[in-house]
Amino acid sequence: MKVRPATVVLTVGLLSGTAHAQYRCIENGRTILTDRPCSSGQAQGSAQPDGRQRNVLGDAANSAYATATDGWRGQAQYQATRAGVVSQEAHTVVPLTMEIDPQRKILGSSPENGCKLKGLATGLTGTVTHLDVTFSGCAYPGFNRRMSGTLAVYSAQKHAQLLLTGFSAGIGKVAESFDIRATLRR
Repeated sequence: MKVRPATVVLTVGLLSGTAHAQYRCIENGRTILTDRPCSSGQAQGSAQPDGRQRNVLGDAANSAYATATDGWRGQAQYQATRAGVVSQEAHTVVPLTMEIDPQRKILGSSPENGCKLKGLATGLTGTVTHLDVTFSGCAYPGFNRRMSGTLAVYSAQKHAQLLLTGFSAGIGKVAESFDIRATLRR
């Protein structure tokens, strides 16, 4: 049985507490949680390319939710309004995955509605990270635009809140607003 990383994080948190260290290993581009050191030398307890130490789960001082960098997953709600009226054709709730690498590059997608995103984390300040991303390939064309917002990490609750917004207005145009909200986990 294959277990999703988000499910493992929740299970590890509930069952093990801080009794045993848990290692986050990267194997073939996927993050794997284990109670043994990684064979590939890419454990979260090892140094990252930028020299920072990676997190070992189970250590309260270095939890997986101590930073915005790395992978995030969860259900995202996409909404749009046109001339102040909610667009029913734009509204959808779909899975979203997003990765913020140590160099602050963001890549992600919501395959069910075709959306892909890429951009930059413009400020990694404590628990709130400012995001500047561009969406493309979305089934609802209005979401194919640049959006900005925040990713707020709540380490004690083991989740992050994503909020991205975009606007379209101008002379002779109908005002439109777009927002994407999600609760994301590792």
